[in-house]
Amino acid sequence: MDSGNKFLAIAFVVIVAFILQIVLVIADNKQTPSDAAVDFSKAYFMLDRDMAGSLCREIIENEEVDVVGEYLQRVADEAKANGFGVSWMKMALSHIETKTEMVDENTAEVNITSSRRRSLNPIFAIVAKVFFLGETYHVEDTLTVVNEDGHWKVCGQPYDLIES
Repeated sequence: MDSGNKFLAIAFVVIVAFILQIVLVIADNKQTPSDAAVDFSKAYFMLDRDMAGSLCREIIENEEVDVVGEYLQRVADEAKANGFGVSWMKMALSHIETKTEMVDENTAEVNITSSRRRSLNPIFAIVAKVFFLGETYHVEDTLTVVNEDGHWKVCGQPYDLIES
């Protein structure tokens, strides 16, 4: 009889843990304005074309201009002018801190502060960190984030994406 009670207790704990895990995964999938700003910032500094998915319609629906494509071309031209490949311009963000201020229910201002370092490849990052190589640059900017169709998107003038 004792082993039957132990089995029921263990089964109950496993079932409760499983249900709790499902609830936590669902709760974690809710995107916040700061999540959108961080995701965009990481893609922006890593020169990832997928940053377009984090931009609002106002920026990406301009049929005359491919904003992301033009930005990536400007960066590639700058790298070439300095004698490097485009991968030299990639930066990884670390120590990211955000402060969100809601303007209204569909608009937020996200102040993002972080450090960025060259990110040629994972081995370079590890060697640079161990031997204190390479410079660390400070990033601080405020991004406007809007809620479009239930998803937070970066809008306005993010970093130097749009050339003035």
